[in-house]
Amino acid sequence: MAARRRRHLHSRPWPPINIWPRATNKPVRLRYSAWTCIRAAAPLVDSGTQSVRQGLIFLSPLILYPVIDFVFRIANGLIAPDLRSSFSLNAAELGFVSSTFFIAFGLSQLPLGLILDRYGPKAVTSLLLITACVGALLFISAESMSGLILGRVLMGIGMSASLIAGIKTASIWLPGRLPLATSLLIGATGIGGMFATMPFGAMLEELGWRPAFVILTAATGIIMLATLLIVPTASIDHKSSLRQQISSFGTIFRSVKLWQYAPIAMTCVGVGSAYQTLWAPLWLRDVAGYSNTAIAWVLFVMMGAYACGNFAFGWVAQQRKRRGKSVMPLIVGGVAILIAMQIGLAAQITALAIPLWIGVSIFLSASYAIYPLVTENFDASFAARTSSALNFLVFLSVFFIQWLIGIVIELFPLADKGGFSSTAHSWAFAIGIAIQILGLTWYGASLRRG
Repeated sequence: MAARRRRHLHSRPWPPINIWPRATNKPVRLRYSAWTCIRAAAPLVDSGTQSVRQGLIFLSPLILYPVIDFVFRIANGLIAPDLRSSFSLNAAELGFVSSTFFIAFGLSQLPLGLILDRYGPKAVTSLLLITACVGALLFISAESMSGLILGRVLMGIGMSASLIAGIKTASIWLPGRLPLATSLLIGATGIGGMFATMPFGAMLEELGWRPAFVILTAATGIIMLATLLIVPTASIDHKSSLRQQISSFGTIFRSVKLWQYAPIAMTCVGVGSAYQTLWAPLWLRDVAGYSNTAIAWVLFVMMGAYACGNFAFGWVAQQRKRRGKSVMPLIVGGVAILIAMQIGLAAQITALAIPLWIGVSIFLSASYAIYPLVTENFDASFAARTSSALNFLVFLSVFFIQWLIGIVIELFPLADKGGFSSTAHSWAFAIGIAIQILGLTWYGASLRRG
C-alpha cells in the first residue's frame, strides 16, 4: 500500500517551482494599483456560502454608511442660521447650497450603479468615503458660497452609495431578504438623524459648526477602514462587456415596472427629504414658535420615529413577501396617512405639531419600500444599476423640490422677527402635498392601463 502511494505521488504532474529566480538588473514593476489593493483587503467570499448571521456582519459597515450620510444631509438644516449670517445667504441661495448635495448625489447614481455591479461594493464604497472626507474638509475651510457648493458637491458624490452599496451587498450575501436589509439601511438614516439633532446640536453649541464637521470627517474615515476590513471582495462576473452593461440602463428605464412605482418614491421621498434635511426645523421655528432647544428635541424624536417606522415597514414587507402577498396595499395606505398628516401641518395645527411631525416621520417609511419592490423585478446582477436608476430619479426630485420650496417661501415677505412667513410655509406645504397626490394618481392610472 505504501509503495503504491509513493508511485501515485511521483506520477502526479506537479508544476515546477522556481525557488531561485534568475537575477536581473531590470527594475521590478509593481502591477498592483491602489484600486487592486483596496479590492484585496478582505477575503474573497462566494455568495450563498455563508449564513444569514455572516451576511449581516458583512453588511454592518454599510449600515453605518447611511448613518453618517444622513448626518451630513440634515446637519445643513441645523447650521442654516450660521450659514445665513456668515455668508449672507437668502432663502433661495440657502436652498440651492443645500440642494447641491442632492444633485451631485443624484447625478452620481447611474455611473455608480454600473461600477458597483462591475467591481463590487467594497472597493467602490471605500473610494467614495475618501471623496466625502475631502468634500467635508473643503466645506469646513470655505470662505464663500462657491466654496460651500464645491464641498457639498463632493460630499454628495462621496455619500452617493450610502443606500445602493448596501442593497448590492445584500443581493450578494443576503439573497431573499432584500426588504428587510433595505429597511435596516434606510432605518439607519434615522439613527444618523437622531445624532444630527440633540448630540450634534450640543457639539455645535460647544465647538462651533466647523470643528463639529471635523469630527464627522474623522467618523467617515473610520467607516471607510471598517469597510476595507469587514466587507469581502465579491466574486464579480465580467462576462458582460462594459458597453453591454451601459446599454442595460436602457432596459431598466424602459421597464414598465420602474415607471409604475417610481413616481411614488420620487414625490414622497422628495418632499419628505426636503423637510427632513432643511425646512422642518425652520417650520418649527417660524410657525410653531419653538426655541432652538425645543426644535432639536422634536427633530431627535422625529428621527427616532423615522428609524422605527422603517424597521417596522421592512419587517411587515418581508413577512408579506414570505406569504406571497403584495406590499403595494401597505405602501399606498402608508402614503395616504402621510399626506393626511401633512395636510394638518399645512393647516398650521400647531397644538398637534409634535404628533403630526412624528406621524410624518413614521409613514414616510412606506415610500421607501418601493426600492426592494423595483429591484426584485430585475435579475440580481442588475441590483446596483436598478437601485441607482431609481435613486437617480428620486434625488433629482429631492433637489428640485427642496429648491422649489425655497423659491415659494422667498415670494413672501419676511416675518417681523426676521424669520420666514407662516403663510409662505403653508403654501410650500400645499404644493408638496399636491406633488405627492400626483404620484399616487400616476400609480392608480398605471393599474387601470394594466
